[in-house]
Amino acid sequence: MNLIPFDQTKLMAQAIAESKLFGIQTPAQALALGLLCQAEGRHPAEAARDYHIINGKPSLKSEAMLARFQQAGGKVEWHEYTHDSVSGTFTHPQGGSLKVSWTMQDATRAGLTGNPTWKKFPRQMLKARCISEAVRGIFPGVLSGLYAPEEVSDIPVQVVAETAPEPIQVPIQLEAPKEEPLPEQISSVNLMDRLLAEKTKAQKDKVTAGAIKRGWIKEGQTFRDIPVQIQTQACAFPEKFFAAFQI
Repeated sequence: MNLIPFDQTKLMAQAIAESKLFGIQTPAQALALGLLCQAEGRHPAEAARDYHIINGKPSLKSEAMLARFQQAGGKVEWHEYTHDSVSGTFTHPQGGSLKVSWTMQDATRAGLTGNPTWKKFPRQMLKARCISEAVRGIFPGVLSGLYAPEEVSDIPVQVVAETAPEPIQVPIQLEAPKEEPLPEQISSVNLMDRLLAEKTKAQKDKVTAGAIKRGWIKEGQTFRDIPVQIQTQACAFPEKFFAAFQI
């Protein structure tokens, strides 16, 4: 996918936020998810379709998890799908096979059923838990380190009371401070050089080839020429970046 200019991504984020859909309330939230999509080689508008903001935290919808898993070669065979129990066998060429089941007893034991959504839609909540656990277990690369909205909504929100900082006692300066020479200017460091410092030449070439394929750079350029905003995202989420390039 060709890289969408930052200004256009901001306009999309503004439109998504103004729609008040998908739990995205501010342009900053929509923009952050849009940049995450671009880092994964996806169109920024997919942020509104595949992601949800729950309690201020980004999450990947369970349907999107399953769709990405299947697009990556995964398969699922459902065995049971009722309000009391959901189970299925998930298979992927690289991750093997895993059978996962969730019951209302499991949810009660984990203290999840206090959430009203579990009482209204128990079958859907159990299915979402199966998908998230199975995909995370055998092919976590498609999750980008995120959880499903059903999982995030079950995480208790902790409110931390802010305390006023103690006043800082400033000692009286009796003598004029000595002038210290200014440090020499530190030359800028390429973020990708730092991120890939311990990677082999073959792995670095793989990143270069992938960046060209995604339209981040042109032929003849290297991973060092990847745009700064993408380099910043890669350093902020290295595991997701390496998973996207399968290194």
